[in-house]
Amino acid sequence: MSNEIECKPESNKKNLSSEITTSQLFRAWLYIGFTSFGGGAVTSYLIQETFIYKHKWITEEDYARILAMCQIVPGINILATTILIGKQLRGGMGIAVSLTGLVLPSAIITVGMAAIYASLSNFSRVQAALRAVFAAIFGISIATNWRNVKPILESNLRRGSFSLLTMLSIMIGSGISYVFFQPPVSVLYLVGGLCGALTYWYAAKNIRRD
Repeated sequence: MSNEIECKPESNKKNLSSEITTSQLFRAWLYIGFTSFGGGAVTSYLIQETFIYKHKWITEEDYARILAMCQIVPGINILATTILIGKQLRGGMGIAVSLTGLVLPSAIITVGMAAIYASLSNFSRVQAALRAVFAAIFGISIATNWRNVKPILESNLRRGSFSLLTMLSIMIGSGISYVFFQPPVSVLYLVGGLCGALTYWYAAKNIRRD
């Protein structure tokens, strides 16, 4: 009986992926591509809204895992996130329709807005409006980052106070180190990853002893 119960979440995930059509996936990314004004923070927010909370195609834990993988590879994180979500939901075809849906409308809108901005950028009202837009985007960035870190906090809290404190120490220490010493980002990833691995190894070792 216990084996059947443990297998249910995995089978549910497979069934969910098979129920999502490529056209549904394309329309979801097309919507994000047409509405993600404001850059990466807004795009990340819309991805979370669409795939986690509206359609429930992936979980918060899935997204946190995908985001962690994207952070440690070079290149544009949003494109990497798009590829991994598309791959998880519809395989190779999912990658193709996801990238097309996200990039095509964004590219068309960007070219058009760049042409308009070039002719209006000298007007003071336009500059004031852009500063107000930046403030709104900053607020969305805060909300997006909280959604990113929330499942990580909850996961470490379930592992115990030691894991939670270690994770918070890594977060705060990385931020302070980057502001004051400006080391290569890859070094911060490496040190943080090693600290996290040692922490989980130590916690797992104690659990086995108990």
